[in-house]
Amino acid sequence: MRYVLISLMVLGMVGCFGPKPLTKVNFLSLPETNNGRALPVHVIPVDESLRVKLERMTAEEWFISDDVNTLTGIKKRVLRGAQSEVVNAERRNDRNDFMVIVDFADVEGADQQKLLIGDKYHRSNDVYVLVERDRLRIVAKSVYDDYMRSSR
Repeated sequence: MRYVLISLMVLGMVGCFGPKPLTKVNFLSLPETNNGRALPVHVIPVDESLRVKLERMTAEEWFISDDVNTLTGIKKRVLRGAQSEVVNAERRNDRNDFMVIVDFADVEGADQQKLLIGDKYHRSNDVYVLVERDRLRIVAKSVYDDYMRSSR
């Protein structure tokens, strides 16, 4: 019985320090949002101490998830995105809480939009975000796919 308890404790500890859940975040800037140009999307962790790096990506590449070893030796997820401007993409913790900020600085009459992706989606394998002029919204895969088809 003692060996069983010790085995369960060891497995529990390994589970706590094992691989973190991976989340793929899919962003789509709607054509009317910024005259057909991609918007600068910033994905920022809730915990600012876990900032990772700045990425410059081409508009053809969609958000994917990679594990990156940082200078502190902690593995963090870095999202790279489908925006033609600078994308700041950072990973937070086991729950994958992160803030998505779209900066409308060069769009007349629109301000910065923010969206927290956390509690409800922390175990999701895929999150679909539509970037609109007046808001960011998380949508179902079918809605995202419809927009993808209509924007081609």
